[in-house]
Amino acid sequence: MNPTHAITDADLAELDRLLAAVDPDESMAAEELDGFFAGLACSPLPVPPDEYLPMVLGAPLADAQSRLGDREFQRLRKLLDRHRETMSSQLYEGEGIAPVLGYDDDGRASGNAWAIGFVRAMSLRPEAWDALDEDEEHAESLDALMRLVEEVEPPEGEEPEPIGEDEREDAIVAMVEGVQEVYDALAEVRERALAPAEPLRRDGPKVGRNDPCPCGSGRKYKLCCRAT
Repeated sequence: MNPTHAITDADLAELDRLLAAVDPDESMAAEELDGFFAGLACSPLPVPPDEYLPMVLGAPLADAQSRLGDREFQRLRKLLDRHRETMSSQLYEGEGIAPVLGYDDDGRASGNAWAIGFVRAMSLRPEAWDALDEDEEHAESLDALMRLVEEVEPPEGEEPEPIGEDEREDAIVAMVEGVQEVYDALAEVRERALAPAEPLRRDGPKVGRNDPCPCGSGRKYKLCCRAT
């Protein structure tokens, strides 16, 4: 991706403003959105914008356009595309991604929202992610990410397991490295999903309606196998 087209801090601030204007409670904040786009980039099957944008916006597309107006809605779409392309480019280049994280007053990042965003993207094609479970080498690559998710959203009936501040930074690093591993591991699966379907080919010459039927009955094709 051309560096001049990569998402900038100013773009992210504007993106936050526009998303909050659509729905301050249901739209994604910058950190969650960044993790979400990482999940989409890794997804074994593609997810079209018309399907994932309502989740990002926290509202149907038509409602978002009505609340923002045409000009700001188109600006929002452009910034969202740029953000997704930036994340996809970082993963494709494989030199390490720079996650967008939120920081508290003490300058500490939790990483929870980023991890949750990634899992929300996974939820759009849940069965396709079974391909990762079948990969013995990478089946545990998302363990750190899931640990950050379950710290704030534990499985039903279970208590959350807090991550100590002395190990949080390592957990975030492991999460990001694991996502890169998953992206690389699923590359062939994504390529197959995006490849055009092979056209059907005949094994032999075309049989005319009045030709002898290839089954050997001696009858015309139109009165034999073609009729069935």
